[in-house]
Amino acid sequence: MYPYLTIFGHTVTTYGILIIAGFAAGAVFCLVHRKVNEVSLVDLVACLFIGAAGALVGGKLFYMIQGFPQFLELARETGYTFLDYFNDAGLVYYGGFIGAVLFVLMTAKLVGAPVWSVLDTILPSIPLMHAFGRVGCFTAGCCYGIPSDWGFYFDASPIAPHGVRLLPVQLIESACLLVLFFLMYHYGKQKRLPGKMLAFYLIGYGVIRFILEFFRYDAFRGIYGVFSVSQWVSLALIVLGLFFWFWRRAAKKETVAG
Repeated sequence: MYPYLTIFGHTVTTYGILIIAGFAAGAVFCLVHRKVNEVSLVDLVACLFIGAAGALVGGKLFYMIQGFPQFLELARETGYTFLDYFNDAGLVYYGGFIGAVLFVLMTAKLVGAPVWSVLDTILPSIPLMHAFGRVGCFTAGCCYGIPSDWGFYFDASPIAPHGVRLLPVQLIESACLLVLFFLMYHYGKQKRLPGKMLAFYLIGYGVIRFILEFFRYDAFRGIYGVFSVSQWVSLALIVLGLFFWFWRRAAKKETVAG
């Protein structure tokens, strides 16, 4: 694969380029889509950029939590500091998602924007951004799949095993995310009850991630019991999504009955 690109004489990571491209594509979608939920341009831009900062912080923190025992050992042996660890840390998607949502909620509250309207505007763009990110994972050789006869060699990657074909689970997830994006886009063409779009995403991505984790091969993600950390998180988010879906349905029935 191609973990690095040379642009105007400067070497950059392909992963980083695709992350930026994904954010740009998602931001454009949000700006076009904002009229459905009547969100102001200024409020939306503020929420998008601060949400991106939250995704970065949350993604790194989740990564650091998973590797904290290794950090402590390295700190004792070499004097490796917490700041060094933060700078060197990779990104964990679920941490990034949680961080982004928290920062968006905080920003919406601060600027006085309607929280659910902001979330419903941004949520469909998340699988679109994520799809770009997973292609970035493929180019970098991270988040790789199980050995497979019809897989790819990632010998240029400093992360993936060399000399073995690995299932391109990153590209499979990217395709699933694009399907989820189009489904959410179609569902969100009209204003929905608060919580519905969030439920749609939590259930949809939770199912995708839970299944695809069985085909992942990278050890750093952590295994607890019969499932990986991401699978346990996926199950929790699916349950939370079902709560939001039926909570809004129950609330609507109560309103009609009242």
